[in-house]
Amino acid sequence: MVVVEEVTRLSERRTQTSSEAFPDDELASIRSAIETVPPSVFDESTKHTEVGGFDAAIADGLLQYEFEGDAAGGYNPNCKLWSHLGFNYSVDLYDADVRIAIEVEKSERKNVSDDLLKFQKGYRTQKDGRPKIEFGCLIVPVNYLGRHNLYQHSLTKLDFMKGVLFIDDVAVIGYRDPRPD
Repeated sequence: MVVVEEVTRLSERRTQTSSEAFPDDELASIRSAIETVPPSVFDESTKHTEVGGFDAAIADGLLQYEFEGDAAGGYNPNCKLWSHLGFNYSVDLYDADVRIAIEVEKSERKNVSDDLLKFQKGYRTQKDGRPKIEFGCLIVPVNYLGRHNLYQHSLTKLDFMKGVLFIDDVAVIGYRDPRPD
């Protein structure tokens, strides 16, 4: 099973106290879904036969969340936050009831800033008088290619942006990629 090594919340790193903290029960269920993913999902020899890979395996453990992809390789419009110039901005997993968006990053450092900005925009986008996203969750490796700690990079980006990141809370979950370094 995939090992979760680190979990940090933005609310633990900023002095602002007017926002709600990421719900403990939701964070526990996300963590549990990650920890039940079999390491075979990362096996390069089966990569093209696994539908959705790591994201889909996490989605299997979070049945209340909408998953951006589907078995047919299609797109789930329930994960769309907004559209602009014909491009749909969406998140990997989304629970509209609790207003939690999840982004799963497997390797790209540059996407972390995009994910945080997506959470920010989702917080600024209203649906039924509430923000579409009140809580964001980044799921990132602590050991990509044995030398890149995307978890630590995510915390650096979070610290850099926390003064202008208006969202209730963001959780960053660092998992160990089971592939050999």
